[in-house]
Amino acid sequence: MYKRRFLLRQVGLEIYSAEESSVPHIYVTFQSERDRDRIYKILEESPNVQLEKVHTEEMTLQWQNGLVSNYDYLMYLNCLADRSKNDLTQYPVFPWVVADYTSETLDLTNPDTFRDLSKPMGALNPDRLEKLKERYYEMTEPKFLYGSHYSAPGLVLFYLVRKYPKYMLCLQNGRFDHPDRMFNSVKDVYNNCLRNMSDFKELVPEFYDTEGKGDFLVNQYEINFGERYDGSKVNNVALPPWASSPEDFVLKLREALESEYVCRHLHLWIDLIFGYRQRGEEAVKAYNVFHHVCYEGAVNLECIYDMNDRHALEVQIMEFGQVPKQLFTKPHVRKITPHIAKPLSNLDEYVSYKMECIDVLQLHKGAVTCAIRCGNRVISVGKDGTLKVYDTVQRKQIRSVILSTTPLSSCVMVDDNTVAVGSWDNEIYLYDVEYGRVVESFRAHDDSVSCLLWLKRERLLISGGWDGVVRVWGNVGRTGQALRGLKAEFDHDGKITSLTYRRRRHEIDVIAGTGDGEVFLWDYTTKELMNKISVHTASVTGVCFVPSGDRVVTACSDGDMRVTDLSVLDSV
Repeated sequence: MYKRRFLLRQVGLEIYSAEESSVPHIYVTFQSERDRDRIYKILEESPNVQLEKVHTEEMTLQWQNGLVSNYDYLMYLNCLADRSKNDLTQYPVFPWVVADYTSETLDLTNPDTFRDLSKPMGALNPDRLEKLKERYYEMTEPKFLYGSHYSAPGLVLFYLVRKYPKYMLCLQNGRFDHPDRMFNSVKDVYNNCLRNMSDFKELVPEFYDTEGKGDFLVNQYEINFGERYDGSKVNNVALPPWASSPEDFVLKLREALESEYVCRHLHLWIDLIFGYRQRGEEAVKAYNVFHHVCYEGAVNLECIYDMNDRHALEVQIMEFGQVPKQLFTKPHVRKITPHIAKPLSNLDEYVSYKMECIDVLQLHKGAVTCAIRCGNRVISVGKDGTLKVYDTVQRKQIRSVILSTTPLSSCVMVDDNTVAVGSWDNEIYLYDVEYGRVVESFRAHDDSVSCLLWLKRERLLISGGWDGVVRVWGNVGRTGQALRGLKAEFDHDGKITSLTYRRRRHEIDVIAGTGDGEVFLWDYTTKELMNKISVHTASVTGVCFVPSGDRVVTACSDGDMRVTDLSVLDSV
């Protein structure tokens, strides 16, 4: 159940059914926000209504780290911004990402294949933009660059008329559009969006929805839409050469949407549509200014008492298009893209030991981030937020618990039955394997907990976080005792990605690897930084001391592994 904005007023309510029903969803509007909220409260208190709440920060974090696809994240943002497929005036908006509709093959490794996502559609053509700017500067306030919007009922049905012809007939008083103005060719539409002085439309989700298989591109009802100027009949949409069918077209567009290039730049488009460049001075700088009636708060229909004037304004809001509700006021984070591992050279120089796989366990839905063995039990945590316990003797799973709605990063045993687990929700959880319950949890960092280290003799738990801090905790895991306090804290420049330690007589050294490729060596006793070394150019994924001497071995996300002599601060 969602509260919705309708015609720039908070008077809408959308309800989805969790079970199969003849009416799977309902979208209703009320006379006032007060009426809507009263009904919402009544339904909210009903035992049959369950509200699934996902915090924006959690969803953004999961998207940033590749756990949520670009498609699903854009659908989530659209929903959060009150855009729904049940409201044509606020239909979900998706970007054009591909700019090549003429090649025989779609090369997703070539940056020229893609549209510049840092600019709105109206600013992609510099010649057209200059003409629009001339008109803009001559206007009186309130000024606007674009006289039409990137999403409106007519634009949505322009794309979907073959799938929902009755909606177009309702919108246009029982008639379809002129054959030459219909959606006839993907290439022609994209070119028109680049050149036409009044066409700046983006796309709809159906262009990337692989489940729909591109059915909106096919004249499945064999409707007579008329003949074009050249005498050809309007039928199926003409596809680019690189697409063999509507299904293949949508599949390749989806691949483009999830490609590395788009992952690196999609946050810029989010800034324009849902973020800090949507309105105000930043929108002016980005050439992203639409008619003032498109923006929430620009007009107050409640204060217009003349019914004719009010109706005219409602029609304008409904037909022209509406800017989504602003979700972010600061630049959106960029999605983290994995580094491509470099192949090893001179393999003959390396000794290879053949290892036999005795069992394969598929316990988690997502990637396994850490697994440890404790006696006959294997304990694992994963990006699905769950902890699993597997008995190697009984050969079955004996525990499964969801500790967090965010991924879990690491785990260590702090006594025979208690495991400490680090989570992306900034928490450390202490879980009793024997009794199957969380003994304690506490906020350990200001950002995700990335790694844990347990010093058994001293009973110290060391945690590293994406906030760039290493913390040492005391008295963790003792029966009947809660966390006693912070023993030490070490600050770093980058995210902490890995930890290890060594003992020197009566002293302990803590070493931390960071996302910037640096290694820090701390003296736990004096709390002083002993060494700081830049070892890699990418994130350190693992670090350990060589048992003898001052050498440390580090692994990097780019596939590189190095042995560094701390006494001379150089690679061996």
